[in-house]
Amino acid sequence: MDRTASVQGKTPADHSLSRTAARRAKVVLIAVAFVAGVVSTANASTLTFNTDTSWLATNAAPAAGWNTNLLFNTAGWTNAFVSTVTPAPCFNGADCIWYDNQTSATQFAWLRGTFTISGTVLTAFLDGGVDDDADIYLNGALVYSVHDGFAGNFGPSPLDVAAFLVPGVNLIAVAAQDNFAFGHNHLFVAQLNVQTPTQTAVPEPTTMILLGTGVIAALRRRRL
Repeated sequence: MDRTASVQGKTPADHSLSRTAARRAKVVLIAVAFVAGVVSTANASTLTFNTDTSWLATNAAPAAGWNTNLLFNTAGWTNAFVSTVTPAPCFNGADCIWYDNQTSATQFAWLRGTFTISGTVLTAFLDGGVDDDADIYLNGALVYSVHDGFAGNFGPSPLDVAAFLVPGVNLIAVAAQDNFAFGHNHLFVAQLNVQTPTQTAVPEPTTMILLGTGVIAALRRRRL
């Protein structure tokens, strides 16, 4: 018998090919195991909420709970009035709002807006301004208060409000006042920018395993 021939009629070259295929299969299996354990990475997605006509307003002092209770009875409230004197939008896409027209005789206004956040809050910043004074609440927590009688932007602006937001429905409530010493010129404007995670999809582990077995089968066919 020819000693250069291997058992079952295979040559040394055949054995070399088999060993190569086995090594490749091992690498594929390691890769499959690694990918199956990968966790999706999170990228930031920005949600923007602006003052507009969807906000509710009243010029009569509301009952307790107006700034804390999502289910507060807003019967008698009306949709906020968007200023026609100051062109809309008046701040980065947000409308300047009040109970009624910018030059009306309404000195006090209470405003409410709700918005929904899907997912965990990464960052959140509130920007805007008021003519003249305001207390701003997020989910019942006072996040800004100014009573200097002068119009101006929130300061220091923008306000970091991430700690006051929650996944799901949130409430922003505002008690605003115009200083009539400077005439009837009342406005409130706000923009809230919230960053939440956006999941980046990765292949399912079962998909990768099927892919790996397919490659292994192909290597085996080459070995035969």
